[in-house]
Amino acid sequence: MSVSSVPRRILAAWFPWWPAERLAWSLPEARARPFATVSGRHGPRAVEAVNRLAARSGLTPGMLLADAKAIAPETVVRPADPQGDGRVLERLARWANRFTPRVAPAGADALLLDIGGCAHLFGGEEELMASLGARLEALALTARLALADTPGAAWALARYGAKVPAIVPSRADPSEVREALAGLPVAALRLDAEVVEELVSFGLERIVALYAFAPGALEERFGPAPVRRLGQALGLIEEPMTPLPPLPPREARRAFCEPVSTAAGVRAAVDGLLGELCGKLGRAGEGVRRLRLVCHQVGGERWTATVGTSRPVRRGKLLMGLFAEKLLRVEPGFGIEEMVLSADVVEVVGEAQEDLFAVAGENAGPGAGGEELAGLLDRLGNRFGFESVACPLPRQSWLPERAVRLREPLAAPRIAAPGWPEGRRRPLRLLSPPERVETPAAGSGAAGSGGAPAFFRWRGRTRRLRMAEGPERLECEWWLEDAPSRDYYQAEDEEGRRYWLYRERSRASAAPRWFLHGLFA
Repeated sequence: MSVSSVPRRILAAWFPWWPAERLAWSLPEARARPFATVSGRHGPRAVEAVNRLAARSGLTPGMLLADAKAIAPETVVRPADPQGDGRVLERLARWANRFTPRVAPAGADALLLDIGGCAHLFGGEEELMASLGARLEALALTARLALADTPGAAWALARYGAKVPAIVPSRADPSEVREALAGLPVAALRLDAEVVEELVSFGLERIVALYAFAPGALEERFGPAPVRRLGQALGLIEEPMTPLPPLPPREARRAFCEPVSTAAGVRAAVDGLLGELCGKLGRAGEGVRRLRLVCHQVGGERWTATVGTSRPVRRGKLLMGLFAEKLLRVEPGFGIEEMVLSADVVEVVGEAQEDLFAVAGENAGPGAGGEELAGLLDRLGNRFGFESVACPLPRQSWLPERAVRLREPLAAPRIAAPGWPEGRRRPLRLLSPPERVETPAAGSGAAGSGGAPAFFRWRGRTRRLRMAEGPERLECEWWLEDAPSRDYYQAEDEEGRRYWLYRERSRASAAPRWFLHGLFA
């Protein structure tokens, strides 16, 4: 099936607080306080955009700055930057290429994605929308999503729909589309403010009121815009969508008049290529996650090296440090006549102001010890594989092996502990998975109250217990199938070693099984 024959499915993403949330990426103090952008440097200054907290305080676009400060004195104010907003929106559109290659900005605060033929790769339309929404939320962006067959309908529902995410079925009956749009204001047809005002002055406040007019009568009184926009939204008039053109290849290439055959020459060439490539990435507002170096040798042979990073990077010095160890293994042979350095994976980089006085470990990030941490993670990832480097996060579960989940370092903000009860002693070392131990038959004695065994055999040795405390009953989440239930004991043997044992509570017909789960210090 050709691309042209795939039915269009337009996903609209509208960012109601776009300018404020975009600027808050580099202004941490604006995330927890009312925030507004203002226009004008001379004369009265007016509010251009606000964030959610400012809107709750009563601030609205168009309000004079003096009035806004009187209502919410704690409001953080920054100059409006429409050009910057547009540039970052274009970067966000290119970031959205991971969902579909057909993405385009729509106005100053929205994106349109043609996901026709792509949704099955994500498990369906609803799953794709959920994935997009979750990733935008991780970027600290508020988004309203809607999906329809036409850009006009998707845009209208995303901005003015009562409930989002909204989905109009593919190739829906025309009456379904008309019903979905009927209750929306006429401004949802993307009309100029003057046309909207004129329609409202005649009592035509909702799109449903336009259905009663013949196209000729509507055009004669209000011009061609309402007829054209209504027809585009309903799919009666074709509306083209022009996606962003692909970017030129992110690579730096260098051919040598004389083949390079020394280690110093190779290193100098790679350093120069990194400087050139990082300059291109900087101008595009991007950082690299995976770099590939290809050295074409005299005689037709090639030598390739790949490095990855834990977060988007465009600093040549850091990337050169990742290549340094790999360059020690290069064998130029009769010489290298050409080098190509390409960025295989890139991501948008948020512009963050470095804090020269930050204390390492607090809000770790650039300037707060985060650069050193990220560099360490990059070196470990390139040596042992990035899948082997992870950061543990707490998860709400009583079973120890389920109480922690692993995530990619620096990939998401840290979260607080789930708030478990304090005072419960846990071993310094956990065995993963718990190891089965042999215990005496039932009724042969116990080392302490509660049913702990008198001894157990583990790794070929018998450990006789002189005391034990317990049981502490821990159970898994009730909604999981075959959820285990365990009785834990803290035990000490005759040599003073302390163990964390548990008895698996099983069906009455099965004999109890004992496991060693941890070792105390």
